[in-house]
Amino acid sequence: MLLETLDLRTNDILIYSQNVFNFNDSFKIIYKNQKLKRPQRISYFDVCSFVKDPSPKNLIIYRLLTNVNNLDAYSTKYGYFIKINGKIELIYFDPIFAIKDLRHLRFDLDSERFRFKIQQTGLTSLTKKEPEPGFAEVYNFDLKATEAQTQNDKIFADAIFAFDENFVDEELIPESNSKNSIKANNELENDPRINIRKISEDKNTSAKELKAPSAQDIGNVQDLREEIIDLLKQALGINETHSNKLANKNNSNINIDRQPEADKKGDVRSTEVNNLFDLFKSTNKSDELSFREKDSVVLKFD
Repeated sequence: MLLETLDLRTNDILIYSQNVFNFNDSFKIIYKNQKLKRPQRISYFDVCSFVKDPSPKNLIIYRLLTNVNNLDAYSTKYGYFIKINGKIELIYFDPIFAIKDLRHLRFDLDSERFRFKIQQTGLTSLTKKEPEPGFAEVYNFDLKATEAQTQNDKIFADAIFAFDENFVDEELIPESNSKNSIKANNELENDPRINIRKISEDKNTSAKELKAPSAQDIGNVQDLREEIIDLLKQALGINETHSNKLANKNNSNINIDRQPEADKKGDVRSTEVNNLFDLFKSTNKSDELSFREKDSVVLKFD
């Protein structure tokens, strides 16, 4: 994933992840207004807090589609719910989180017949103010098998700070973090439905057969998200008090100007957003994005 806040007066941030199934070590945050910019660790749960915050931002996330009818999105363990183009969707911060979630999503289908897509999706905040932050979809394309396996969104941060003399590509690791690293349990690596190394492409399946998990009649999405996060913390044995302290510390750092230039002009996104997504396309070797958007890639497990 990549998250970049837009036009905040203080504490503009950039968060990226590295497609590692680890709730503490995969995610990095860079405070763009610091004199010396360098990545620092941030937990999965603190990333969730930044995503749901209503400050204007760009996001790159991942969408899962499968050939399972009426797949229950609410059975997710590693997914997250956000509003895209007016509808609540289940999304993932990294391809590996989508793969690992297949063990927990409730469906009945033989693994040999199971087919799926993972789409990289670019989003930008809508200017309309609602209790639930909304995003407009800027682009999406299907990941190839090798991309799903090796995608590392650090490449976006590398490109954004490539010519910044004040950026140091050396992680700052506080002593408390190194001693209290949150690590996910080893999740049945021999299960064919969750082994990211055994993915290949299927040329014989129609893309029309694949659908996103159903998230209809969601009710209170905020309560559902908190319930999922609480259950995940319990499963990982995370100390709630310690986690709350981290979240409060990070949230206090978001001194938000909620009226960026894009809002004042009535535009959906600022000029910077368009330039930023152009950068994403070239950095991800997707200059011909329109072609990639039409190029359907269906995946299977070997």
